[in-house]
Amino acid sequence: MESRVKINPLLLFALGFVIGGVGLSNKIPFVILLFAGLIGLMVFFENPMVSLIATTFGYIFLPDLLVLMLLYGTFGLYLFRKFIKKDDPLVVASHEVIPYVYFLLMVVQTATSLYFMGSLRDLAIHTAGFMYLIFMINEVKTEEELHGVIVALVCAATVLALVGIYQYVVGVDIKKEWVDTTSNSAIRARAYSVFGNPNIFAEYLVMAIPLCVGLFWSTKRDGVRLLFFAMFVLQIVSLFMTMSRGGWLGLAVAAFIFICLVRKELLLLAIPLLGAAVFVVPESIINRFMTIFNFADSSTSYRFKIWEITEAVIHDHFIVGLGLGHLPFKMVFEQYIRTMPIYHAHNTFLQIFAEMGIVGFVLFFIFMVSIFVNLARYPLKSENKYLKIMGAALCASFSGMLFHGMFENIFYMTKITTTFWLLLAVSFALVRITKKRLALSVGEKRMDCYGKESII
Repeated sequence: MESRVKINPLLLFALGFVIGGVGLSNKIPFVILLFAGLIGLMVFFENPMVSLIATTFGYIFLPDLLVLMLLYGTFGLYLFRKFIKKDDPLVVASHEVIPYVYFLLMVVQTATSLYFMGSLRDLAIHTAGFMYLIFMINEVKTEEELHGVIVALVCAATVLALVGIYQYVVGVDIKKEWVDTTSNSAIRARAYSVFGNPNIFAEYLVMAIPLCVGLFWSTKRDGVRLLFFAMFVLQIVSLFMTMSRGGWLGLAVAAFIFICLVRKELLLLAIPLLGAAVFVVPESIINRFMTIFNFADSSTSYRFKIWEITEAVIHDHFIVGLGLGHLPFKMVFEQYIRTMPIYHAHNTFLQIFAEMGIVGFVLFFIFMVSIFVNLARYPLKSENKYLKIMGAALCASFSGMLFHGMFENIFYMTKITTTFWLLLAVSFALVRITKKRLALSVGEKRMDCYGKESII
């Protein structure tokens, strides 16, 4: 692959040493941030891919406001760079139309919301993710570049997994609403990493783990495979330490989908592995899992009550919904029951139906189906092992995410919403790359055909 990096490392080091030294000597954090910003600008204008990979890795560690500033700023710089360098214009492929329509509907739902400012908050988050999608699918043009983005995401997930494991081992305070101590008396800690909530952390891991497995499966070098396997183990361990039943079920669905698409015969190992797990997995985790079927568990009964009331909200706002975001939902929900203040429906599908009405719900369903259809039409049918495996991994990620979405709202927190758009961007970029490879392959075959005809 032809490298697009044209950065003088000595210049960057010198600049960083001077500015960073001044900042540290004077104990001025702003100067350090200024240094980082200057370096970022230099790198971006020389090679947007470096910035894209760095953003993919780093956004998850930032406060929500800085995440939005980073994504808006990055996209603004991207457009500015395209303008001054007269690069190729932004392109919308035929298989990418539905996300644009869905985003437009979110804008309409914000404008007509029962709580405009509350909807504007969520629209700002979705806009940042949508801009990131446009940036990635127009900038990522090769397998190598896509690989760099995926590796960055998986590395970030591994760091977060280590944080989660540390929290569980040393012990952290857990909120009383996270665990029903009557049915889960053995649970003393739940890992939540940087997310502030173990279920949210589990959502993130369910999206990231299949990509890590895809990297492991598609890599030929033993040393690199071992590294990805170690990352996978850390992420799995951390997911178990979240004690998130929805996360565990989401991962099980993701694993099932991946195995079915890559190597079906491995399903035969499922029963003996589950049997062995009974003797290996800690009792606290087994007991936690079994509470899924215990309707007396406070967490389970709490969700059933929320879903019941949400159905009433949907019935009363069936056509147009309440407006985009959890804040309009919270405002209206509390008009139905004031003794149960909540922020979302703990179910992505009910949440979207309540927010955006029947039109938004149907469009979201079409949106999700289109992702699987495009992955099935192109990467999963590719003769290229890497493209096929990553297509399967993305199908698994979305499947696990949507299944977990039956128990949580995946569009509640900024970082999770951003990760959702990031996965979309990766999937669309993968489809673009596969279609390009297919077009080149067809072109080569035609040339061969014409050559044979001319010889005859």
